[in-house]
Amino acid sequence: MKRLIYFLCLVFGALACKEVYELPPQAMLQASFINSKTKNAVSTSVTVWGVNQEFLWVKDSVLQKILLPLSSNDTTDFLVIFDDVVDTLTFFHQPVKKYDSMETGIYYEHKLDSIYYSNNRIDSIVIKDSLVTKKWNENIILYLHPVSAGNN
Repeated sequence: MKRLIYFLCLVFGALACKEVYELPPQAMLQASFINSKTKNAVSTSVTVWGVNQEFLWVKDSVLQKILLPLSSNDTTDFLVIFDDVVDTLTFFHQPVKKYDSMETGIYYEHKLDSIYYSNNRIDSIVIKDSLVTKKWNENIILYLHPVSAGNN
């Protein structure tokens, strides 16, 4: 009987010590794609690699918008392939640590300063909202050169 009581106390103690942990919110940069000639939203095949991150964020997906994570450093680089045309994006930003709660901990929000990009498929970029927060909204608009007739 004593063993049963000890066993039950041990089980209840283990259950009472269960940790409550949730993933912290993530501030993600949202980018929309616009045809630079027609000024209409465009769906394009996109592949995104994080430079020095060893991650493939998106692989061959046809999208009109994309969410990209920014690093805790002050620059984040991506290699982006739009319909087999390679471009690079470098975001210059100021990361700010934010405390969410005891369960989720600390996460980063960012203030975009500027963007460097190559001009292979990207015509221009407009920063619409420079604050990259856990509430996802459109931060930048990428104006893309149209590809051959019929694709955009």
